[in-house]
Amino acid sequence: MENKKLMIEKATFPVTGMMCAVCAGTVQKTVGELTGVRAAEVNFATSSVTVEWDSGVMSPAMIAEAVRKAGYDMIVAGDEAEAVEEKERQEAVAYRSLKMKVIIAWVLTLPVAVLCMTHIHFPGEAWWYMAATLIVMTVCGRGFYVRGFRSLIKGRPTMDTLVALSTAVSFLFSFFNTLWPEFLEGRGVRADLYYEGAAMIIAFVLTGKLMEGRSRRNTGAALRALMGMQPSEALRIGRDGKIETVKISHIVPGDLLRVRPGERIPVDGRVEEGVTSVDESMLTGEPAKVEKQKGDKVSSGTVNGLGSVTIRADKVGADTELSRIIRSVREAQGSKAPVQKLVDRISAVFVPTVIALAILTFVVWSAFGSEYLPQALVASVSVLVIACPCALGLATPTAIMVGIGKGARKGILVKDATALELLSKVNTLLLDKTGTVTEGHPRVTDTFFAPGYGEGEGRERLCALLYGAEIDSTHPLAEALSLYFRQEGIVPVRPGHTDYIPGKGMKFEADGKSWFIGSADIAKADGEFVSKAAEWQDNGLGVVAASCDGSPVALFCVEDRIQPGVAEAIRSMKDKGIEVAMITGDKRSAAGNMAARAGISEVYAEMMPSGKLEVVLELRSRGRVVAMAGDGINDAEALAEADVSVAMGTGSDIAIDVAQLTLVGGRLSMLPEAMGLSSRTVRIIRENLFWAFIYNIIGIPIAAGVLFPFGIMLTPMIASAAMALSSVCVVGNSLRI
Repeated sequence: MENKKLMIEKATFPVTGMMCAVCAGTVQKTVGELTGVRAAEVNFATSSVTVEWDSGVMSPAMIAEAVRKAGYDMIVAGDEAEAVEEKERQEAVAYRSLKMKVIIAWVLTLPVAVLCMTHIHFPGEAWWYMAATLIVMTVCGRGFYVRGFRSLIKGRPTMDTLVALSTAVSFLFSFFNTLWPEFLEGRGVRADLYYEGAAMIIAFVLTGKLMEGRSRRNTGAALRALMGMQPSEALRIGRDGKIETVKISHIVPGDLLRVRPGERIPVDGRVEEGVTSVDESMLTGEPAKVEKQKGDKVSSGTVNGLGSVTIRADKVGADTELSRIIRSVREAQGSKAPVQKLVDRISAVFVPTVIALAILTFVVWSAFGSEYLPQALVASVSVLVIACPCALGLATPTAIMVGIGKGARKGILVKDATALELLSKVNTLLLDKTGTVTEGHPRVTDTFFAPGYGEGEGRERLCALLYGAEIDSTHPLAEALSLYFRQEGIVPVRPGHTDYIPGKGMKFEADGKSWFIGSADIAKADGEFVSKAAEWQDNGLGVVAASCDGSPVALFCVEDRIQPGVAEAIRSMKDKGIEVAMITGDKRSAAGNMAARAGISEVYAEMMPSGKLEVVLELRSRGRVVAMAGDGINDAEALAEADVSVAMGTGSDIAIDVAQLTLVGGRLSMLPEAMGLSSRTVRIIRENLFWAFIYNIIGIPIAAGVLFPFGIMLTPMIASAAMALSSVCVVGNSLRI
């Protein structure tokens, strides 16, 4: 039998209609059980579901249909921007509808509540109360009953189920007493009416949802601000030289675009014509504008200064750096911190437990005698209402969402909620040297050539080959050499074949010979070369060696500078008890010199990528919580194994892909701020969970009537108000981050 090839796709879809964490669990279970779906993760705070599916078996439309049958809506659109736009449109419509329902509910509920509480009687009052309450339930609260009873039938009760059951019981009991008051009165029990309780529950829950919706919009402000940086249109220069306005989606790599002063740059590309300065603070966090001229890179979303420039598009749409950041932020806000797993397990059994407690409360009260039947009803309904799990479900995701959003706006890109939680627990920090502690832009300051290669055609041919081999490399030392050759006026000659040796350098074949450029110790150097390399290295300078058929032909002295603010950042982290060490492939002398200047006392030098990995594993085996910061391909293994991995945004794509956290501007000085953000977020999560748990631990017994002997009985009306307030408090507390 032929095996069918899996065609795995992954995407995030907006979901509307979820009212609590249990609703999110219902959507996740519904999607996760579909044939062809490999994984499903729902985030209640962002109202979205991330799905991984086999496109040969399942499709987004089929997933959306399953979600709809579960009582919710999943938005499937042509692209991400369109889906978000449709979600925001639907949410705006739903918000206006909810606002109108709240107004109607209070207009009808307040007179009922006031008349009942003041004991003002008039002919037909019970029927008037019943009519007003019925309108509130069917017009304003209809969604609770549709979703609530549907989920109850499927065996997955939610917050809607609690509201639907509590109000339905209150209304039906009151309706029975309105029709046949003599049934209870003939048995010595007052035929009380609880119409105002049912109406007030719906009014308060709707009001809480309105306030929660308004507050939760603030938690997504950072992501919306990032998306607002993407221009929707651009000026494209046609083949005939005419300029036309086109949508961003119509631009392809290679197009020439005109960017006027003050406009946002629409794509990632290079300047083809003109000189300007660009505000790149959204990427680097630095307020100073960066000068741009022909050949310089520009990024989507950055703001052009006073000059008008022509740029050639390199990356467009979802491939731009800004789109990558937006995508990472959204995925991170949808990821779950370790503490959330406990909350999810609790939420899964919370509603069934509450229903059981409400039934038990009714049974216990009724056991005292028929005269306690009204108290039994009030207590059981109050338990159903006050125990809503909204606050518990919002406690972690809203804090994570706000924390990640705050970081993104400051150039701290968190890709995983786990990293945001663990970063505050880090006690050991490993730092790569080049591009992490240093600026990563070394310059060639001196050279040394073997006889026959230091001048004339020999030097020109050697430099041309080395330039051709290094010109496409993004390694800082390769860029330093390329800059040196370019300034020397060398024309690059591309070798036929090149091989990159991790941690060592590059081999290539040219002119029938085998060439190498990289670490100084790989060449069979003679005395002069050894002494010259040692002289530079003793002074803490970097050395790049070139050899031909194993014999040294040139040495290049390169020097890098420590990033501004790094020494202060390292001192700050050491003051917090974090052990900081440098881990690098450079020579011990060069690494030691740079570490001393940065204030780092422990150095792991001359480390291959496997060696860096072994250091991380050894530290973790000793119980240390290890963070690793790096920027190169040779750091990828160690980054992947560290408890928290940090990449410099100016480094290699591989390091950025592996890392859980990226400092977009490539500035290590931002790391203490990221740690501070982690500490604040974790503190807020703990506060939210504490209050959510305490609220239920205290509220449920009071609602059940444990304080009745002291004359205190919680009414469903007060319980619904307290429930709504708890959710708003959790969201408000999260916004303090």
